[in-house]
Amino acid sequence: MNRLENKKIVVTGASSGFGEAIALACAQEGADVALVARRADKLEALANRIRSMGRTAIVCPCDVGEQAQIEATVAAARTGLGRIDVLVNNAGMNVSHRRIDATTTEEWDQIINVNLTSAWLFTKIVMPEMVERRDGTIVNIGSKAANYPSLLAGVAYSASKLGMHALTRVTNEEGNPHMVRACTINPGVGATPILDLRPKPPSAEDRAKMMQAEDVAMTVVFAASLPQRANVERIDLYPTDVSVG
Repeated sequence: MNRLENKKIVVTGASSGFGEAIALACAQEGADVALVARRADKLEALANRIRSMGRTAIVCPCDVGEQAQIEATVAAARTGLGRIDVLVNNAGMNVSHRRIDATTTEEWDQIINVNLTSAWLFTKIVMPEMVERRDGTIVNIGSKAANYPSLLAGVAYSASKLGMHALTRVTNEEGNPHMVRACTINPGVGATPILDLRPKPPSAEDRAKMMQAEDVAMTVVFAASLPQRANVERIDLYPTDVSVG
């Protein structure tokens, strides 16, 4: 039996990396998915793969740094899916300049806005229907940088992912009495395109030892498919070979 049969799921940052893998894994487990990201062409290609599985895929082009676009995206997802059972706040970004003295105000604002504020806004808009229905799961994709802030991850990125902990905790305080739950998944270094923004990108050999997108996707499926009475608030998912992060 598919673990997410007929669940209606919104995945942000779905055009590549973790988000793409999460959307595919959810569809493979029987879910219908709303795909959220800026690149409509990438979303259409992913949607076609999901539709070939016999599942519904809604393409929702959106700049998650813009509140009006988030509001329109949630409305489109509700219309296309009928309801929202699971929200996966995965959208994230980083920049090459990561030191305090090298980070500009514009870069700080952009990273916090995309990585954290968007997750709060999606949660704020989606959560009331979950509370009313007394059923819903919100999964926030954090980072090892939340537990171990570092110069490698950068000051703004680390701060944004630390903020995910607070968002998840408060979501559970508000939502748990109404059978709504939230989980933060903190992956260690993942072999995704964001690595190319590092001052010194890792080698192909090291990338093969890192968390792969499908590892994170399997963890999202696990968190979302638990009985609604059970909630795992935080999952730390690190590479077994600690030398790669």
